[in-house]
Amino acid sequence: MIRKMHPDEYGLLKGFLYDAVYRPEGTTPPPIEIVNHPTMRIYYDAFGSERSDIALCAETDSQIIGAIWCRRMHGYGFIRDGIPELAMAVKAPYRRQGTGRQLLHALLCELGNLEYEAVSLSVQKENFASAMYRKAGFRIFRETEDEYIMIYEFR
Repeated sequence: MIRKMHPDEYGLLKGFLYDAVYRPEGTTPPPIEIVNHPTMRIYYDAFGSERSDIALCAETDSQIIGAIWCRRMHGYGFIRDGIPELAMAVKAPYRRQGTGRQLLHALLCELGNLEYEAVSLSVQKENFASAMYRKAGFRIFRETEDEYIMIYEFR
């Protein structure tokens, strides 16, 4: 089931942000403390305090297994002021089963209903999710050596 995240569940976003950090096969995961870095904290600090903060989650058997959220910020996928950036993660045992696609579709519908111009994201080029974003209608706005900054435009 995909639903809006309740404010008392926003504390879970920090853990989902850690899950969203791309880890190539066979590499050692970064320390959990990575999400405390200021460039990462902006994805979850005081989430829900801004009107533009939106979070959805995937739930199965009363357990939250995935989350997608967005807010206006200067994150890794920043394009310009006024365009929110999204982050998403699905817990490892539930990946590659369509949950991420469902979360993404639900958030895009939500943002479209709120009449946003666009939404952006950052994804590692090697991350299998980059293909999912393209299939959903995102296009590459710019790229670095390792990542794509992508945009989905509603108009």
